[in-house]
Amino acid sequence: MRFLHVADTHLGYSAYHKMASNGLNQREVDTYDAFRQFVDYAIETKPDFIIHAGDLFDTVRPTNRAIKFAVEQLLRLSEERIPIVIISGNHETPKLRETGSPLSFFEHLNGVYVVYKGKYERIELGDAMIHAIPHNFSKEDLIKNVKEVRIEENRVNLLTMHVGIIGIKEFSRGDFNEQIISSGYLSPSFDYIALGHYHRATEVTKNAYYSGSTEYFSFKEAGEKKGFYDIEIANELKIKFVPLRTREMIDFGSIDCRDLEPDEITGEIIKKFDGIKGKIVRIFLKNLNIRKQRSMDWNRIKKAASQALHAEIRYDLQEIKYEMASKSKIASLEEEWKNYISKVPLEGKKEIEELALKYLSEAIHATD
Repeated sequence: MRFLHVADTHLGYSAYHKMASNGLNQREVDTYDAFRQFVDYAIETKPDFIIHAGDLFDTVRPTNRAIKFAVEQLLRLSEERIPIVIISGNHETPKLRETGSPLSFFEHLNGVYVVYKGKYERIELGDAMIHAIPHNFSKEDLIKNVKEVRIEENRVNLLTMHVGIIGIKEFSRGDFNEQIISSGYLSPSFDYIALGHYHRATEVTKNAYYSGSTEYFSFKEAGEKKGFYDIEIANELKIKFVPLRTREMIDFGSIDCRDLEPDEITGEIIKKFDGIKGKIVRIFLKNLNIRKQRSMDWNRIKKAASQALHAEIRYDLQEIKYEMASKSKIASLEEEWKNYISKVPLEGKKEIEELALKYLSEAIHATD
C-alpha cells in the first residue's frame, strides 16, 4: 500500500505587493504552483490514495479563484481515479458552526472525501481504514473524537488530524484558534498518523509525522524544505520526503551596528542582498542609533532590495529602547496586557487573557 501525505497548502494565501505576469498576487500564484506540482507528482506516480491533513485553503471564505483552482486540481485526481481524503484545518473552519465550510463544495466529486463537520469519521479505501478527525470547535470535542477511534483488525489503520502536539516537544504555531493535544494520544497502534498544522516536515513519534506546508508562510520557516511525504506500508513503514520547487525565503539574521559607521552598515546590507532576485528576505540591524540610521544610503539599499520579491529590514533604535527602559511608569508586558484586557468588554476574556500571557511569556524567554 502506498499513499501521499500532504497538508497546509493554504490555497488563496497572498502577501506583499508584487504581482505575477497574470496580474495576480505573486504569493497567491506561488501557493497554486506548489499544489499543482503535488498533483502532477500524484498523477505521475499513481499512489493508492492521498491524505490531506488540513488547511487546504488559507481562509474560511476563499475567493472564487481559489475555489476554482482547487476544483480543477481535485478533478484531475478524480479523473485519474486517485482518491483523496481532506480534513478541515483551523484556517478553513468557521468560528460559528452555521457559517459553513468551503470544503462542502467538493462533497460530490468522485473520489474526494471531505471531513469538516467537527466529528470523527471513518473512510474505507481498499485495505486501509482512515480515521479522520477534522479541526474541532473546542479541545473537549477534540479529545472526545480522539477517544472514539477504534483500531480495525486486519486493516491498515491510519489516523489524520490537524492539531498541535505537546509532550515530547511542542509542535504548535501559536494561532489563536489552534487545538493542541498531548503526544500521549498518538497511539503506536496506528500504522501511520498523518498530521497537519505544524509547517515543518517533522517526525513526532515513530509512526506520527507532520508533512509540513507546501510553501513558506512565515519567516519562522525560512530555510526549511517544503514538500510532502510519499509513504509505503508493507512489511515495514517506508517514508520518503518529496521536496517541491518553491520560492526561496532567507532570514539573514542580524548585523551588529554598534561599531560600524553608516557607510559600513550600508555596505554590509548590500553585500547580504547580492543574489536575492525573486527571493523573500529579511535582515535585522542590531544596536543601531538614530544618527547612523539617518546617515545610511537608503537609496542604494532600496535599489539592492528591489531585486527581491520582498525584502524586510528591521531594526530597534537604541534611543527608543533607552527611553522606554527609563520610564518607570511602564509596567511589564504581562502587567500592561492585564491592565488593557480588564477594560475590554469581551466574551471568553479569561481564556484570551491566559492564552496571551502564555505567548508573551514564551516571546520574552525567547529573547533573553
